[in-house]
Amino acid sequence: MARRKQAAKKVAKAKSKAAKAKTTAKTASKKVVKLVKKSSNGNGLPRPSSKPWGQAGRALEGVRILDFTHVQSGPTCTQLLAYMGADVIKVERPGVGDITRGQLRDVKGADSLYFTMLNGSKRSITIDSKNPKGKEILDRLIRHCDVLVENFAPGALDRMGLTWEHVHKLNPRMVVASVKGFGPGPMRTARSTRT
Repeated sequence: MARRKQAAKKVAKAKSKAAKAKTTAKTASKKVVKLVKKSSNGNGLPRPSSKPWGQAGRALEGVRILDFTHVQSGPTCTQLLAYMGADVIKVERPGVGDITRGQLRDVKGADSLYFTMLNGSKRSITIDSKNPKGKEILDRLIRHCDVLVENFAPGALDRMGLTWEHVHKLNPRMVVASVKGFGPGPMRTARSTRT
């Protein structure tokens, strides 16, 4: 009789766990990420930590990065920022995403190890910058991010309508970082990668 009660308890416990897992899965699938304005100390800067030195967390916690990078140099840069605690939001092209998702793929139907290695600590979003709704979303992201990192060919951001003037009109504190294969000079417009 005691064994039957134990077996009945185990079955009830398993059913309870399954119901909780199902509820959690439903909740997680409906989760919406909201951009929240950061608290500041009146001058637009984040509040300094009140925790003792070394116990406040990672160096870049609270910093939000808008990542327009692809292939290797740019994603490596933003991956390091993510390792240091930054919230990195990777913007990808609709329909194809980052080209490295399919390069050197070792598991059919999954992102390549090459892609996941350089983008594992990031959130991704696909946005069509030519669509008015996509442009609106990009503008909202620019207002709420601290740093924009890109490694496009020279002039690509301008052609997307994301000129220095436009970005700084939306967010005067935005830092724009460009990762390029070649600096100023005769090779300035040369491509450092072939994709």
